[in-house]
Amino acid sequence: MKDFLLGALPFIIIGICLAIICANFKNEKKTYCSEGMAIGMCFGVAVASALHINLGLGISIGMLIGEAIGICKEKKD
Repeated sequence: MKDFLLGALPFIIIGICLAIICANFKNEKKTYCSEGMAIGMCFGVAVASALHINLGLGISIGMLIGEAIGICKEKKD
């Protein structure tokens, strides 16, 4: 069961993040997309090294989650 969850979870997370990014793609407002990607990458490295999973997978999923969160927040002028 654990192997199945670890195998399927990245694809579920990627699908959810891509849906959020595509939903906000035509938004012309300034967002925290790049800041979210940088912070997400840092958290992805930390989580990947703490849980002893593939570092490349942790970086990529962290960047996707950070970008999806950052694109939902709007910058104030």
